[in-house]
Amino acid sequence: MPYTDILNPTPTHPLNPDYAFFRKRPVTHLVAKANHGAPYLRDVTDILHQFSLGWNDKLESDMNRLKWYYEQYRNGLFTYIDHEGRGRHYVGRFSTPVEPSPISHNHWSVQQILFDEVPGVPMIQYPSDWMRDAIWAMSVNDFGNRMVANVGGTWTLMADANAKSGYRFASGGIELGIYAAAYVYLGYGFQFWAPTGPTLGKGQLVLDGNVVGTVDFYSAAVNPSSMLFELQNVVSGLHTLTLQQTATKNGASSGYTVYFDALKVMI
Repeated sequence: MPYTDILNPTPTHPLNPDYAFFRKRPVTHLVAKANHGAPYLRDVTDILHQFSLGWNDKLESDMNRLKWYYEQYRNGLFTYIDHEGRGRHYVGRFSTPVEPSPISHNHWSVQQILFDEVPGVPMIQYPSDWMRDAIWAMSVNDFGNRMVANVGGTWTLMADANAKSGYRFASGGIELGIYAAAYVYLGYGFQFWAPTGPTLGKGQLVLDGNVVGTVDFYSAAVNPSSMLFELQNVVSGLHTLTLQQTATKNGASSGYTVYFDALKVMI
């Protein structure tokens, strides 16, 4: 029973939890080295966000309401609205029981109640604040690890001070379907960022095997990096985004190359 009720504590409501709580994200990219051979990447995920919530000096009726949410949705999900976190909606459940402790007559306290966001469940309200609710997913991370995978053709790594990570990947040739690069990310939707210019072609974006759009990398003047495509309303989880060269171009362009610079991922 997904999001059949909403825990909606406004800032002045008694069920608004006492902050600060921590937000825990799992390790999503574990770099390991086998006994023999090259390093490899493994993606590990179980939950997306985990909140540790606490309520101090609340009435018995408030505690009963919290206990109701825990019991009602032990086998279901509800939507928690984080009003102090810009109104984000999180679909999940309390994963620890609500066990209040008395602090005075008809005044109770409960601490360290874990709320787990469940991957793969759509929100009632999709997050849309790309400045505060999204993170950069670079093609080369801060440790110098290449995060973009060759899944077709040979992509050339190019240093570029104007790229988001200081590097970008360029396709070669014009053979249809030969050149493709992939990036695995954990989250919701994404923004695709890359340079544009007078010698660039068109690329196709494929998310989890489904074509989601075409990107035209042409512009009359060189633009070092800009947002070329945005996709929201994606369920939370582990996703694979592939950029494929289409061997097509804008009529004004003189080339077919496409670039992979960076993603901005909604988490």
